[in-house]
Amino acid sequence: MFQETAGQWIEELDKEGKLANLDEAGRKALIRDYATRIEDFFVVEVTRQLEPMGKVADFERMLIWDTQYTNKFLNQTIPGYPSFKMEILEKARKAILG
Repeated sequence: MFQETAGQWIEELDKEGKLANLDEAGRKALIRDYATRIEDFFVVEVTRQLEPMGKVADFERMLIWDTQYTNKFLNQTIPGYPSFKMEILEKARKAILG
């Protein structure tokens, strides 16, 4: 999810002409950097949401051992998770891209 989101952002920036001098290696490095930053932002925001529910330890275990079920867990645990996730990604975009 994070790589895909970062790739979309890079494509949008490229279409806007903001990455004119970026070669393929630079593009890949930027996507990796953005994906890592998006993931970090996501984990912090989800952790904040899960703290009052006492579900942080469950979330952390999923991140380590069972990431394929993380989305299902969050969907079941956080009310309105799809819109919450979109809000997180929009906040991350503003924080990362300015």
